[in-house]
Amino acid sequence: MVPPNPAHQPARRTQPQPQSQSQLQPRPQPLPGRRMNPVLCIIVALVLLGLLVGLAILITYLTLRPKRLIYTVEAASVQDFAIGNNDDHITAKFSYVIKSYNPEKHVSVRYHSMRISTAHHNQSVSHKNISPFKQRPKNETRIKTQLVSKNVALSKFNARDLRAEKSKGTIEMEVYITARVSYKTWIFRSRRRTLKAVCTPVMINVTSSSLDGFQRVLCKTRL
Repeated sequence: MVPPNPAHQPARRTQPQPQSQSQLQPRPQPLPGRRMNPVLCIIVALVLLGLLVGLAILITYLTLRPKRLIYTVEAASVQDFAIGNNDDHITAKFSYVIKSYNPEKHVSVRYHSMRISTAHHNQSVSHKNISPFKQRPKNETRIKTQLVSKNVALSKFNARDLRAEKSKGTIEMEVYITARVSYKTWIFRSRRRTLKAVCTPVMINVTSSSLDGFQRVLCKTRL
């Protein structure tokens, strides 16, 4: 018996393999990551930045708190002093040398404006504005100014008192200083503040323009 030729045998059909249940199910997609609201991020960043800046300013102010500025009247004289006997008006040229001292080691002072006035018993007779300037740490600045009174009316009390003082050769005046200042250290600058100084009594010799015997006057300052 002749064995069958394998080449003439029909090809066997391969049965498809059944897929497992896990292969038939769709794969789950990865969940998208949580994203913060960009507006909320900006707000949080601004709040943190404001807190850091405020803390830095507070630390700087507490460690470098500006000391009180020192003002003194170093010299004072008067020229062409005259007061009427009947009309109670004064005419004079008051010359002052005022010293400003900044006692700070690390803080500079900028004077944005300054007004110097002179008075007798709180009645102003003349004033003058001083140009802005800057004062570095441990700096002494001398301000020389002349305040001119030209036919300025006085109260009857002040006129009578000035006549009496003039007859004795010495008059008692007052000097008032008002300034707008700001402090600066490194990159920090304070807001503008009002400085006031009162210098009294300033005793001026009316019989001579010489400064001999003048007593330096320490001013009271308030900021």
